[in-house]
Amino acid sequence: MKMICINCPKGCELDVERTADGAVSVAGNACPRGEEYGRSELVNPTRMVTALVRVAGMRKPLPVKTKTAIPKGKIDAVLFAMHQTTVQLPVKIGDIVIRDVAETGVDVVATANM
Repeated sequence: MKMICINCPKGCELDVERTADGAVSVAGNACPRGEEYGRSELVNPTRMVTALVRVAGMRKPLPVKTKTAIPKGKIDAVLFAMHQTTVQLPVKIGDIVIRDVAETGVDVVATANM
């Protein structure tokens, strides 16, 4: 599988393969981060998710994000949970808005003060 590493500005073109014995081989990386990225993308791809949630009594939404990356297959469920959420003010950067979103073990946190 060909992919572009996004861990640094070099954008190395990686060639990532699963060998017959189940091991993962990564070629084309210029640094160890590229190897780690290629391996994780093949085995368990994850993504950070950012969105806006409603604020009770206000038109302006609150920007939020997952505290850490979540499994790529859970993105729709996480976005659905964010869409269903309304927060009460006041909110500070880093406040937990949703605990264990979509049973990922990851919290959604505020990225702005309101």
